[in-house]
Amino acid sequence: MSSFQVKIVGDFCNIRCTYCRNRDFDQDTNVVMSIEKLEKLFVFLNSLPQAQIRTNWHGGEPLLAGKRFFSHVLRLESQYQQKMWRNVVQTNAMLVDDEWAKFFHDNNFLIGVSIDGSEKTHNSDRINVAGRDTYKEAMRGVEILRHHDIFPGVICTVTKKTVRYAEEMLLGLVNAGFKDIAFNAFYNTASDCNGDTYGLTDKEWLTFLIEIFETWLTLNDPTVHVRELDSMLAWTKSKSANSCVYKGTCHQWFVVDYTGDIYPCERLGRTTHFGSIDTLRTFQDLMDTPVFLNWKESIVQLPKKCQACSLQSLCHNGCVSHRTADEEGVPLYTYCESRLGFYDYIMRRLGGKEVNNHVTQKQFFVGIP
Repeated sequence: MSSFQVKIVGDFCNIRCTYCRNRDFDQDTNVVMSIEKLEKLFVFLNSLPQAQIRTNWHGGEPLLAGKRFFSHVLRLESQYQQKMWRNVVQTNAMLVDDEWAKFFHDNNFLIGVSIDGSEKTHNSDRINVAGRDTYKEAMRGVEILRHHDIFPGVICTVTKKTVRYAEEMLLGLVNAGFKDIAFNAFYNTASDCNGDTYGLTDKEWLTFLIEIFETWLTLNDPTVHVRELDSMLAWTKSKSANSCVYKGTCHQWFVVDYTGDIYPCERLGRTTHFGSIDTLRTFQDLMDTPVFLNWKESIVQLPKKCQACSLQSLCHNGCVSHRTADEEGVPLYTYCESRLGFYDYIMRRLGGKEVNNHVTQKQFFVGIP
């Protein structure tokens, strides 16, 4: 099923995360997708063959588009009632107020927030335009959401600056009340990834994951779900994880900029341009473009290391955007060794036993040193 991430304000944002992959683009200009463009977008989305349409309203900071913009989203969804619309907003939560929270709750929006671990680690990277801390203001927004019975999941970005604080970051999120947690290893592919001072090495990411796993075990709280752990525990049962970074392709995930231009996943930047909703009136038009067909074929190439790997059917060469050319020039997952090393580590800790994700951590490891 295809999904669309719509950058309704482009890169416009109210904070200035030091690592942001959009830092090389224009984060200062106040732009919002026009209502005319939004209407064209819905004509395009309505042409998808699937019954359910999942739209991720994104930025920059999507709440900068304003409440009136989102009221137009609902108006257009009501015009296309033959589709089941699922709205997702990823926000830094700093603009959330009671009116926003009530709107999201009443209209069944799914909300994700961006909090980078503890107050200390969050504030080391996520600062406002004036260079000041943002943790307290972001958590104020989270608490307003919870007051309206919205319990958002959280995405926590890990950089070279914070990678040493795995335990602190996980416990910071758990103590702040989060139950659904995802960690993203920062690896800048939106512009120039060479020499980015915030990107993690393979070894750093492996060390971080192991510390997260061991910290999670000590919690002994089965209500706390960490995406990276759930994914790897699925591997122990020979099941592929649900996350897109285990699918080997992202040809069903698209970005629509506020201009109407269509790209692949935002992590891949803007070097591959599929066209625009101004000229591609239907989803099938997009599927038939030579640019899309050539790109779709190019991202499923497997390097020799993957072809010889017993876990290839579960891994699929990792995230498409996190690949660098091997010695033969075929893109290989940048975090291949950490992914395989983390799997080996968990299997050793389990003594080769399979894991049931629905029992407590203590039950997982009865009798295992």
